[in-house]
Amino acid sequence: MNTDPQSEAEVRPFGFANVVAFSRAINDWMASHMWALQTCAQVYILMLGGVKFLKIPPIYMMHFDVVCHTTPGMKPIERNPALAFSVRAQSTINIAEWSGSHPSNADYWRGIEAEREQVAQLVEQRIGSAFACVMCALFMCDGVTMGNTLSFPVLHVRKRLPLGQASLDILEDVTALCRGTINGGFPLRCLEGGDSAIPLPGRFARKAGRWVWEPLFADWDEYSPTSKEYEGLHVALGGERKTQLSPKQLLGALLAM
Repeated sequence: MNTDPQSEAEVRPFGFANVVAFSRAINDWMASHMWALQTCAQVYILMLGGVKFLKIPPIYMMHFDVVCHTTPGMKPIERNPALAFSVRAQSTINIAEWSGSHPSNADYWRGIEAEREQVAQLVEQRIGSAFACVMCALFMCDGVTMGNTLSFPVLHVRKRLPLGQASLDILEDVTALCRGTINGGFPLRCLEGGDSAIPLPGRFARKAGRWVWEPLFADWDEYSPTSKEYEGLHVALGGERKTQLSPKQLLGALLAM
């Protein structure tokens, strides 16, 4: 991890004493929105052509441009991990070009090779033939030189590639839904012990000195886009859509691909 004086100075305006504390905060944010971030990466690759676009060994990695919303003086009780950052843009970058742009990037890429291989082995053991490969994602915060990485599994889909327009419309709407829940602070997660693979939106609540995720409801069927009870979620899920599918139908259509 880069701990030079410049990086230390860059994170102080966001209320962090050092880059270690900043890195911990962005990792907590990534963990809180893991389902949505992983889905954004999977969907983006599908829209570009699927696993064939990635190549093995990988040529590209995902790039998330994020904005930090913490400020100096914020107490731990005010630092909701789901709201600490937001996604401004998403793209892919060429690994060779990125590694060659600075010696520390090349060193870092070589340093996480074992981690990427370990993630690939664990995911393949867990989900079997649906696993295609691992894609590294680089998270860069506006105003901060240091980046954080995360390895996402990329899965095969049942549908024939390239996808038709109807499937692409679904993927575009899924991305908007995921980005909306990330930036609105409503992490998507599946209920522990539940029998549905469709995630639910929730909030983090402070309990016994810890941030704990709690679902807003037990099933999407309980959600109404006109209910005053979920006004914040309405905003997060708002905006124009390519399809007329409900959130539950949209996520179900993605999982069926």
